[in-house]
Amino acid sequence: MPSLTLWNEANALWLLFTLYFVASMRHRIQVKRALPLPSFERICLLLVTALLFFPRTHLSFLAVRFHSSYAVALAGLILTIIGLAFSAWARDVLGRNWSGRVIIQVDHQLITAGPYAYVRHPLYTGLLTALTGTTLVSGDLGSLLGLFLAINIFRLKAQREEQLLQAEFGEGYAVYRAHTGGILPRIAHI
Repeated sequence: MPSLTLWNEANALWLLFTLYFVASMRHRIQVKRALPLPSFERICLLLVTALLFFPRTHLSFLAVRFHSSYAVALAGLILTIIGLAFSAWARDVLGRNWSGRVIIQVDHQLITAGPYAYVRHPLYTGLLTALTGTTLVSGDLGSLLGLFLAINIFRLKAQREEQLLQAEFGEGYAVYRAHTGGILPRIAHI
């Protein structure tokens, strides 16, 4: 690992972000519509966590380094900071409409302000940016594999969310979707 200090700093940022998320959760959510979390996705989330945040447990080819550069690891830490900050902003703007599950709540609102004016899933944008940064800090193939799995998990979850949002908001969501990117902003919008 290029720098244990950078790794510890990245992990401390993830811990603070996790505590922020836990502190901002509401206990009572009235669900109007929901899609279940597929069991393979639960398993993949556990695998992603192990691959990205526990690199010392990587065996065999997973421990092979794809870089040993301090500069790349430092750039990764910067991406981690930017990604977590963007996700926190998206979470704040989403407010009471947020849930870790794919659901529509009673009185759910379509949020199109803040980062949602550019992308429909800015939490995922920020988290994937931060996970990319953490992968660069780690620098091994196991982390790279974890990032690949995370990208696909978020892609599948975003598709399920799109289904519910389209069913709930109809034409309003279709218009919003036509003007925003999913996880990356549309270049024409910028």
